[in-house]
Amino acid sequence: MFNTKKFTMSFAVITSLMLSSCNSDKVCDMDTDYISEKGHDYRDRSISVLKAGFKAGATKNYKDFMDIAAVPYIQHSPDLPDGWKPVWDLLVNRPEGFSSKQITWLGTNGFLDNGNFLVMMREVNRADGTPPSKIVDIMRFDSEGKYAEHWDIKQPLSKKTISDHSETGTSGKFADNPVNYSEEQEEKNKKIAIEFLNRAFNKGSLSKALDAMVSENYIQHNPLIADGIQPVKDIFASGKIPALCYDIKYVVAQNDIILVYSKVTSTAGVNAVVDILRVRDGKLVEHWDIVEPVPADKDMPHKNGMF
Repeated sequence: MFNTKKFTMSFAVITSLMLSSCNSDKVCDMDTDYISEKGHDYRDRSISVLKAGFKAGATKNYKDFMDIAAVPYIQHSPDLPDGWKPVWDLLVNRPEGFSSKQITWLGTNGFLDNGNFLVMMREVNRADGTPPSKIVDIMRFDSEGKYAEHWDIKQPLSKKTISDHSETGTSGKFADNPVNYSEEQEEKNKKIAIEFLNRAFNKGSLSKALDAMVSENYIQHNPLIADGIQPVKDIFASGKIPALCYDIKYVVAQNDIILVYSKVTSTAGVNAVVDILRVRDGKLVEHWDIVEPVPADKDMPHKNGMF
């Protein structure tokens, strides 16, 4: 599942994507090759390191900042060159009016983690003339706990959503009734999310996958789709673009929340897509997404790619 609004940079193509279908004759390869670390043994260490880096930036203490830094530091953001200096420069040279609000419901206290991976979601106003955005940061820490690798995926926030739900918020019976799943159940939930993406998109069986794996009371945070199953079917019903291929790269889970980062390809282009899915009782019950077009290699500030 993906956010149709920012699926490509062309507004004409965006419109066609809103009406696209995954039930075409094209079938993509099933994807079972992705990085998915388990457990939460390093959560506290990773959060502590990240917060120390933020504090060092706020106090402009370069020595403390470099104490948390792995060398080399691998950057996948399409906005920053490789290495630590661009990150430092960004932290200490924020324009007046810059703001960043961490989304605290994601994971526990705003952090989703597995193994050496830590994820957070934010609403950011860069105060540089660009619209406010929703951003997911994916961070990897090395075996010594140092901050080693970073991905971010961003998308401008919409002024209104069809469902009237916030693009970055959560509410309702699932949020109001939290669960405390075991690591074993988290791994099962990952498999449910991956199976859905494979069946719906790579096998081109969106309607069947929705009927079998998604709750009728599905809560939708994509700004262009209403709640429930039928609106998803309707918006993908016309078949005006080819089927989408999901190349799943990273999967992170905590309790009932699964975050999947994928390379999504069609003849319309290539996009970096984050799907955040809530799984309860074996079914998908809530969905958020962030989509960013992948720049051409020549336009990237490094050679690492977005994935």
